[in-house]
Amino acid sequence: MFKVEEVNCICVDWKKGSQTTYTQAANNARVVGAQVAQMLSILSTNYSYSPSQVHLIGHSLGAHVAGEAGSRTPGLGRITGLDPVEASFEGTPEEVRLDPSDAVFVDVIHTDAAPLIPFLGFGTNQMVGHLDFFPNGGENMPGCKKNALSQIVDLDGIWSGTRDFVACNHLRSYKYYLDSILSPDGFTAYPCTSYKAFESNKCFPCPDQGCPQMGHYADKFAGKMSAEQQKFFLNTGDAKNFARVCALGWYSVHLLGAGGFLEPGEYKDETQTWLQGLCRLRS
Repeated sequence: MFKVEEVNCICVDWKKGSQTTYTQAANNARVVGAQVAQMLSILSTNYSYSPSQVHLIGHSLGAHVAGEAGSRTPGLGRITGLDPVEASFEGTPEEVRLDPSDAVFVDVIHTDAAPLIPFLGFGTNQMVGHLDFFPNGGENMPGCKKNALSQIVDLDGIWSGTRDFVACNHLRSYKYYLDSILSPDGFTAYPCTSYKAFESNKCFPCPDQGCPQMGHYADKFAGKMSAEQQKFFLNTGDAKNFARVCALGWYSVHLLGAGGFLEPGEYKDETQTWLQGLCRLRS
């Protein structure tokens, strides 16, 4: 992050509060959120540091910690929720989970949104931000194998196991965010009703207001506040370089048939009509 802008980064270490039973960790999240809000209040009162300049980034339970802090901090600038956890939060009142009212702008990346039972998806499928991004459909990330804990059905057992083994899908959210910092145009996301519609090429081109970039630069999207909640889809790479870029242009195609080459024809991408998942990986 220091490579692209001048910022102060503060990391909140609450391992002692999270490495316990899941039920207790979920309750502790609200306490930690209150403590973060208190710190922001001190920064504002003693150092005139405006909450509008603050960007909270939280993964899993940490996303709801950020939401709690935001609900206690009027005018907080931005919250990014990285695969907010589902259990004990999905479908609950806004007061106890991350929601769009917790900051001026809330963006969310969903990467493990399959149902907890039986698929052991840790993240929520519920839209909880102004912009909710569902890369690769939001459930199964390229390069991730089936979760080895898929047979565990006890919630506290799941949470205890994840202290040493965390689902690959669940971790992808923060890895995508990190990659987006140095790839400002590599995570173009498209508004769509579902991933099935996205895969069927029904969500292109971008609307007049354009398309947002998932991740660090989501707040640059001109239409981020045009509606309270918006859903976006995109595809990513499956390894280190998750970013993808699209290119528009003319192509000369030669078709080889039984009688030899046919006449070349020119084909143009009218706008961004490709499925983004077919675009090349960033080199």
